Amino acid sequence: MDSNHRYPAPKAGAIAARRRPVNMREFKVKSMEASIEKEIIETLFSYYPEEIEFISEKDPFRFLVTVILSASNTDESAEKCARNLFSVLPDPNAIASADSNQIEKLIWSGGLAKSKARSIKALASYVVGNGKIPEEIDELTKIPGIGEKTANCYLGFLSRPAVIVDTHFARVVSRLGLVDAGEKERDKVYKLVKKKFPERIWYRLSMVLNKHGRVYCKSRDPNCTSCPVSKLCPKRRSSAQ
Repeated sequence: MDSNHRYPAPKAGAIAARRRPVNMREFKVKSMEASIEKEIIETLFSYYPEEIEFISEKDPFRFLVTVILSASNTDESAEKCARNLFSVLPDPNAIASADSNQIEKLIWSGGLAKSKARSIKALASYVVGNGKIPEEIDELTKIPGIGEKTANCYLGFLSRPAVIVDTHFARVVSRLGLVDAGEKERDKVYKLVKKKFPERIWYRLSMVLNKHGRVYCKSRDPNCTSCPVSKLCPKRRSSAQ
């Protein structure tokens, strides 16, 4: 395969001009608590730009590989590891044919190199064998090394409904009282968010709360003073009493 090859993009329009504005009228208010939740979400949706991206890669295969590399790693480091990998093994064929030790060496600086190399090689082998990356979560998670979070990252990339529960999202959604779950109960958070909120806002909510967790609602020393929803935050209100 040509070294300049890029894995074919999904169907035209799948990765549309990224996000259309979210209509919060879909989020039905049934109580005062729900009214506060709606205000929190509307405020944050207005505060952050419509376009939020943590990984800049636009090629579907390379994007998914970079997401795999981002596990227990920063996005910046994951992108650096991806550049190292693709400078030597530029496409699915090259990666599928490569020795696992070679892949490990190329991504070593990002940590967990052995398990990530296995996952990346398995993904590449799947693509070579099937000719495409699946676009449904049930099929994506059948590929070794592709879990629910990674699959949802890819669905979001395709502009599909997706709830991405990483450490930032789980922390913020819990602190803001948007779901009744602790920040370490990621499976519970995932199920509650999908059940409670319309799928139309899942991906936008995921990206906005992730961004908020990086900018203001940090794990240690959150910047509550400057937070745009500080007055609405139940965690902030309870600590002030």
